[in-house]
Amino acid sequence: MQASDYINWWEANKETGLEDVKATFIALFSKEEFLPSIYHPILYKYLKNHQMKHWDEEIFSFSKDKIREIEDKVGKEVMSSTLLSNFHLLLYAYQSILDLEERIMMMNRFKGNEELKANIFSINIYNDLLNTAFSNTLKLFIEFQSVTEGSNLFQKNLTAQIECLASSKRGYKKITDLADSNVRNAISHGGVKVIGTKMVFSYRKGAQHLQQESTVYDFKDSILQLYDGVTAIILAWFGYLCEENVSYNEVYGNDSVHEDTSLFFERLSISTLLTTCDKIFQLEVNNKEEKREHVNVEFTGIDLDIDSRVFLGLCTAERIFHLRKLSTKDTIMVSFHSSKVTSSFFTIDCSVISDLTKGTIDMGGAWQHVVDSKNVLMFPINDEDRNEFEDSFRYYPDIETDDYHLTEVEDISLEDKKRFKAVAYLKRATRSRHVREAVEEIISRIKVLENHGFSSHKVKNGRMQADIIYLVLYKKEVRRGKD
Repeated sequence: MQASDYINWWEANKETGLEDVKATFIALFSKEEFLPSIYHPILYKYLKNHQMKHWDEEIFSFSKDKIREIEDKVGKEVMSSTLLSNFHLLLYAYQSILDLEERIMMMNRFKGNEELKANIFSINIYNDLLNTAFSNTLKLFIEFQSVTEGSNLFQKNLTAQIECLASSKRGYKKITDLADSNVRNAISHGGVKVIGTKMVFSYRKGAQHLQQESTVYDFKDSILQLYDGVTAIILAWFGYLCEENVSYNEVYGNDSVHEDTSLFFERLSISTLLTTCDKIFQLEVNNKEEKREHVNVEFTGIDLDIDSRVFLGLCTAERIFHLRKLSTKDTIMVSFHSSKVTSSFFTIDCSVISDLTKGTIDMGGAWQHVVDSKNVLMFPINDEDRNEFEDSFRYYPDIETDDYHLTEVEDISLEDKKRFKAVAYLKRATRSRHVREAVEEIISRIKVLENHGFSSHKVKNGRMQADIIYLVLYKKEVRRGKD
């Protein structure tokens, strides 16, 4: 199977959702009759992700019209070169909304009161949304305005970026109005106070000190409105890329693009609808025994059985071998992370990949080389009925007495052993007898704790006493390890 074909085959035969992606976005992107496959994973997220799927249609249409308006002014060639050289701004905005989506989901699942939720989550989310994703979309538009107006309009901070684009002659007010300037100023200068469900934003206008009130519920709505607007802007740019069929061919080996852009398209080229390549990094191994290049590839996504991980991993290794022009003495490690599988990996020699490419060996033979090398750790899917969100938020509270402070209690059980580890700070122990007495009491309290297991793998869990306890003792609690 050709390296460029396995993704298309996998998405069509092993995953669901590709037809929905095509039906939705071919109709949405008016000039397009097909979608470049490299964008399938991004568009799938816009269709299925809990937050991204709510992108603002009005902002999308406005952004799409502005993009075509820019193209009419600068021409296709300048449009393409400017977009590719500044694509990292779009990339940073896209990566930010993915990160912020996870934080919004955590905020929604947090069971504390609304005041606490606002202080822990919503204020920081709004601030980061403004200064990362929103700011980078504005920077991208400013780059194009600089080209159309023939002058450098670069603005470093968010307020200046908004003022630059909000002018009537540039016509971006629909986008810049997504951010409430008073709230933004208050957050930037630490002027936010949450009292119950009421929020007070204190800010300055000239010499005036002003206040604006809201509720935590209205503030959350403003976060989602801004989020939906930013995701729509980003989607409009990806829509343009799809319509103009800009793909890895225009990026690979292009010296004018930012390094992060090249890495992004490389990761995208080996991602599927449901399994995303999060990281690719290359390092040099140079010691007395050997000198070689080693590439790490990391995937996250749905839970794949071992055979599926083997297939995707070997195909990925073959693709990276050719893309990075590695030699037969180099190595590649592919790892997989998902909620119901313990992190798995394998390392393969590029000499084996070379033989696979030449047809000297097949996939089964290549995998046998990996198994024989013993550089592999593959775990099965945990088929237990679990709630991964409960597992993620579960913790053991600290225990403090006059004699000790017990903290960092963690369940590290195995399938056949119930185990805990913890850290204890002894407050009054001056003799070995005092230490023994404190430790005996600590162990008696830890060993009876109930553990609940994990989403990723099966362990011995329940109300039975622990089999093993790992305890680290400190004489006193200090801020830094060197003390």
